[in-house]
Amino acid sequence: MKKNGTLKAGYTLVEMLTVVAIMGILAGVGVSGFQTAVQNARIKDAGINVTAYMEQVASEANRLDTTLCVVASNQTLKTYIGACDKTANADVLSQMSLESLNKFVTGKSCPDGVDLYSSGQAEFVPKFGLSAAPTGCFIVQYGGSDRYAAALKQENKNAMTYKLSYDGGSSWMD
Repeated sequence: MKKNGTLKAGYTLVEMLTVVAIMGILAGVGVSGFQTAVQNARIKDAGINVTAYMEQVASEANRLDTTLCVVASNQTLKTYIGACDKTANADVLSQMSLESLNKFVTGKSCPDGVDLYSSGQAEFVPKFGLSAAPTGCFIVQYGGSDRYAAALKQENKNAMTYKLSYDGGSSWMD
C-alpha cells in the first residue's frame, strides 16, 4: 500500500488483533465440537465391544456345552462357568473391562421393550444351532453424560445387537 509516496510494510496492530480474535472464536467452536465427537465415538466403541463380548460368551457356551453366567460390575463383565446362582466360589472364565469413563448402569430402560438383565447378570444356556444369549440388555453410560449404549438380545433375533442414545436414553438408534 502506498501512503504519501512511501510503501507501507507489514500489518497494523488492529489487523493482527482481528485475525487473532477470529482464530480464537473458530478454535473455541472446534474444541466443543471435537469433545462431543470424542464422547460419541467412545460410547459407540463401548457398545460394539460389549456386544462382541456377549456374542463371544454365547459362542463359548455352545462350544463348551455348558451354562455360563455373565456378571456386570461397575466397569467389568466377568464370565463364570455354571448357573448365576452358583457363582460365589466359581473361577472367572473370562472378563472384559470398559474404558475408564464408561460404566454399566441400572435403572434405565432398554430399547425395543427388552428387559434389563436382572441384578446385572445374564445366564447363557447352550442351544443347538441358536445363540445361547438370553433375551435382555446391558447398558453402558459414558462418564456423567447423557450418552448411552445398549448391548441387547431381542427375542426374535438370533444375535446380539447394540443401540445408541445421545439424549439420555429417551430415544435409541442403531
